[in-house]
Amino acid sequence: MDNKTQELKQFEIPPEGSLGLLALGAVGLRAWRQVRSKSDYEQKLIDRSKEMEKEMQKKMEERKVKQEEEKAKQQEIKNNEQTNS
Repeated sequence: MDNKTQELKQFEIPPEGSLGLLALGAVGLRAWRQVRSKSDYEQKLIDRSKEMEKEMQKKMEERKVKQEEEKAKQQEIKNNEQTNS
């Protein structure tokens, strides 16, 4: 067993990876890929990105409604000014 393999056995591999694994080279990447495939880390990332997308859509809709309300207020002010003239 070489030094890299011995070091890798003493290191708990997080599914999100680490620079230490990258420093170990191919051995570290191989071990990380095994851990990652066994965990549900990628599914959590997908779920989190879907949640973020929903939040962004909601914020965009809210912003659109506010812009429409502001536009309606501006139009109402303009109409009032025209009728008062």
